[in-house]
Amino acid sequence: MIAYMPTIYPDELVYSWFCRYYVHSGCFSHKMALQELYCKKSDYLNKEFIGNLNHGAIEQIEKIYPMDELVVDHTMYPQYARFIPLEQKKDALYRLGHEPCDVHHLFCVLPRNEGEQYLRFCPMCTREDRERYGEAYWHRKHQIRNVSICTKHKCRLKESTVPAKSEQSYTFFPAESYIGNSETVIESDPLVIQFSEYLGSVFDAPMDFENDVPISSILYDGMSRTKYLKPSGRSRYTKMFADDMSEFYRSIGMCNVASMHQIQRALLRDYYDFSVICQIAFFLGMRAEELINPSLTVEQIQQEQNSHYMKEVVTVDWETMDMEMAPILEKLAKGVYDGTGNENGRPERVSERLVYREMGLLGHQLENMPRCKAIMERYTESYPESWARKIVWAYRKLKEEGEPFHWTDIRKISGVKKKNMQSVIPYLGKHADVETVDRIVKWLNVC
Repeated sequence: MIAYMPTIYPDELVYSWFCRYYVHSGCFSHKMALQELYCKKSDYLNKEFIGNLNHGAIEQIEKIYPMDELVVDHTMYPQYARFIPLEQKKDALYRLGHEPCDVHHLFCVLPRNEGEQYLRFCPMCTREDRERYGEAYWHRKHQIRNVSICTKHKCRLKESTVPAKSEQSYTFFPAESYIGNSETVIESDPLVIQFSEYLGSVFDAPMDFENDVPISSILYDGMSRTKYLKPSGRSRYTKMFADDMSEFYRSIGMCNVASMHQIQRALLRDYYDFSVICQIAFFLGMRAEELINPSLTVEQIQQEQNSHYMKEVVTVDWETMDMEMAPILEKLAKGVYDGTGNENGRPERVSERLVYREMGLLGHQLENMPRCKAIMERYTESYPESWARKIVWAYRKLKEEGEPFHWTDIRKISGVKKKNMQSVIPYLGKHADVETVDRIVKWLNVC
């Protein structure tokens, strides 16, 4: 039972709040604090969201902060939900606060790139936090993808040693213990400052849960005032736009510039990545207010919808698309296969259906991309083999926890149905040593 929760600070991640609870509560182990907060020992520590809290924790927290407000004000929800359709936005808000869920089923969560692997901090914010509150904490705005500076102090963010991804371990990383005294480096490039402030202002703006203006229509309106859209409104000069935008952002040292494929998808209403959309809008010279509170008429929205016929007739540069998509697919497939890309850490089967959904591809497009097709072939496996990998993972996970467990625990954590248990035996030796296989087989023979 939670007897005390510390005050949550402005712009603090819920994960940071729970880290400070661990410190202030006097829990003698990470595991004890985790059990007081979460439903079961296999739950994970989610650094960007909240996770599967138990009823007692929810009851105590809601006395301090309503769950919906906690999601909006103290998780990375505004980064992932800002531009998605209204009903999807509302559903995600409810599920993140009230149901156990995998965020990959709610949003498009891209693999992390260079500079995004660890939680970041601002040295000046750290000093101010310690002076004001007596301790440092993890700020949300410091974790926004492609934001390299603190928008308050204009100094460059520093990477900590704390992984930004959720981990399968009973470990809390309170900022006070993992942030030292770092040198402050002030950013001198005005464009870097302007772009970071732009993303920060869009992230901070109140979420609109009433209007449902498609982001593609908003971007279309912004493009209509530039040379990248023909006067007829029927054709975009997408390649010229992508080339110019890439040159602009690389000139200011940005590593994660949107690809042409990502730009096309955002303009054609099936891609909602926060960083990509902000890159497009900022380059087009659109004010942040135009993204946050659009004032498009029904006629303007319809004009953008009428332009979509180009989606079916435009010639696709498969070679370029294959080169751009291959590294993205490799990261996605590896994360799904070994579980590092899944919030619960469980390995999954890399299916074409999953890849098409997560990458926003249309039917049979992989057939035209040999590099991507080769990646898929490397990860192709039968269902029984994927079940075997899950069984091995579940067994090792339970064994590492050091507590007694039964075969039903393996089944629950792995997600493999009882009727499929025997079919995994021929594949176990491919993914585990002889001793592990023997022990698992003994367990399976009991079921």
